[in-house]
Amino acid sequence: MNTFDSSLLGALPDLQLLSARPLSGGLSNRCWVLEFCHRRTSETLTAVWRPKASSAEAFGLSRRHEFLILNSLQAAAIAPNSIALLEHGLLVEWVEGKMADEKLSAYSLLQVQAEIHALPVPQWRLDVQEKAAHYWQYIPAKHKSPQLKQVFDYFRQHPPQLWFADTCCHHDLGRYNIICQPDGHLRVIDWEYAAAGDPSLDLALTINANQLDIEPAVMNYCQLRDRQDGERWLAAVKAWQPWCDYLSMLWFYVGATLWPEESSYLSEGLRLQRKLAVLVA
Repeated sequence: MNTFDSSLLGALPDLQLLSARPLSGGLSNRCWVLEFCHRRTSETLTAVWRPKASSAEAFGLSRRHEFLILNSLQAAAIAPNSIALLEHGLLVEWVEGKMADEKLSAYSLLQVQAEIHALPVPQWRLDVQEKAAHYWQYIPAKHKSPQLKQVFDYFRQHPPQLWFADTCCHHDLGRYNIICQPDGHLRVIDWEYAAAGDPSLDLALTINANQLDIEPAVMNYCQLRDRQDGERWLAAVKAWQPWCDYLSMLWFYVGATLWPEESSYLSEGLRLQRKLAVLVA
């Protein structure tokens, strides 16, 4: 889709759409950056359109949940502000700045992680087995090889241990989802996977996404949260590592189904499948 359907914004008559461009870099969704002019005040507004697309359904994403959590976090100034939840998508504030890169230290990244875990806990939670079962429904039979089925059955039959009480979790805290603003403030975007959950799973996902060294990352995190049970946190993160690979594998297979022209989804799913097959053999 190369053009944006402005009729999707019919519930916002005070905003005149000036321009629309596809937002590059999104994996779970194909979002748009929209420029508006307020008809009454003539003020301009830049926003991101996050659609209720078939991809959102396949990945099990709720724009309503995303809207609710962004509203609950406005006082924390860590996330974009929500503008409007509409029938066909969510309109959120565009965050000015540059995407974080390797210059953002692991310690600074973990500071953000600790801050998120101290936020109000959402009313819905991420259950990894339910998430895996949802992904499985959207993977076609042609991809469900005996090896993939073996991996899926193994994780289905071995529920994970829950290590710590639920906190607010982002579940996708890669540097690619952190914006460094001109004043130095860090803002976190893409809260579509956010939910209540075991914070040690969220920490494991963050370590994987940013390729951090596990032991120093866990110890820094515990220091930031004033936790004295670092060895238990380390054991928890190591226990969650295979689950991180498992969920990622299924996610890539869903992506390969949605966008078969992009071969990287299938190749990455296969790589993780082979890695996990060795574990479960």
